[in-house]
Amino acid sequence: MKKLLILLMLTSFNVSGAGTESSNSDSSTTPDQINSLYELAEKHIYNKKYDKSLKLLKKLTKREDLGTRRADIYNLLGFSYRKLENPELDKSFAAYMMALEIDPEHAGAHEYLGELYLMRDQKNQAMRMLSKLENLVGKNAEEYKDLLKAIENYQS
Repeated sequence: MKKLLILLMLTSFNVSGAGTESSNSDSSTTPDQINSLYELAEKHIYNKKYDKSLKLLKKLTKREDLGTRRADIYNLLGFSYRKLENPELDKSFAAYMMALEIDPEHAGAHEYLGELYLMRDQKNQAMRMLSKLENLVGKNAEEYKDLLKAIENYQS
């Protein structure tokens, strides 16, 4: 009963930022439990508890009932691997690629993959992601602006 109450409270807690969602995300086709667990993972990320978000997201990837959240979950998984104290960039890359395989127009995955390329000193690849974002969502989208800022602040 206590866990159910906590999950219900979390569903009303909305965290923005790391949870950039798929362009075709429609939570009405995703089970409520998946949405609640996804929001809990976002909360862990918001609180910089990447180990906790990873544990939850890895379990979620094994489920078959993710509905339209599948790409979003892999996107957050990649984000969590990238933000660890000792980033696991190969795992992060694999998670972003899975998100993009599921949803090639996932703006968040393109943004975060661009940021990963910067971490790998691959500015040209990051610029490629910026160009894709411009085509997908335009220059006024948060994902585009955030990656552009990261590129402008990049120092090799």
